[in-house]
Amino acid sequence: MRERVFLPRLLTRRERLRRRVWHLMENAGVLTFPLDVFGRVPNFIGAEQAAELLAEQPEFERAKVIFVSPDHVLRRVRELVLDCGKVLAVRLIGRNKPALLQITERRAIKAAAEIDNFFRYGQPLSLPVDLAVLSSVVVDRLGNRLTPRQEFGDREWQMLVDNGFVHEGTKIATIVHPLQFADDLSKWVVKEDVKAHLIVTPEEVIRPGGE
Repeated sequence: MRERVFLPRLLTRRERLRRRVWHLMENAGVLTFPLDVFGRVPNFIGAEQAAELLAEQPEFERAKVIFVSPDHVLRRVRELVLDCGKVLAVRLIGRNKPALLQITERRAIKAAAEIDNFFRYGQPLSLPVDLAVLSSVVVDRLGNRLTPRQEFGDREWQMLVDNGFVHEGTKIATIVHPLQFADDLSKWVVKEDVKAHLIVTPEEVIRPGGE
């Protein structure tokens, strides 16, 4: 009975946290394409600077294979993965095609990093992922994070786990705008909501585990 009472409250609170962030970012004028942010991962002014800062971190530099979620806010991250000579792992959006791909394009990098071109430049993923750059709507400084999904967990991460592409040393990173921070999400997350080891804003790098 306790779970039946708690679950609706949990889902409601999580959605309120998301909506608070969406409203804050919309009212602050920090959004960029797509501007209709509700129900989406926010793409914000400064995302490219955050991507550049992420690429300077040892977790990024050490990684040979980097998975990046298929969201507009992470486009520059995908470009930097390829530009640095690494393997870019992605999730293909579409039916009747391999769900996870790897891209090693070194010439048409901007084109290869575009979501619509994943299938053209990619091949089925066959390598383990060292770093997963996942998208977030809400985060806290403890590494907790919420995605746009009303369900628990992270679709991309679960696909990597289920297909055996995650190893013990795989790290999780995310880039966010400062307005996406909440005080403490601990009460509103579950075990399926994987934490970030690395949170990067345009001006700050946070390692919740103190690594």
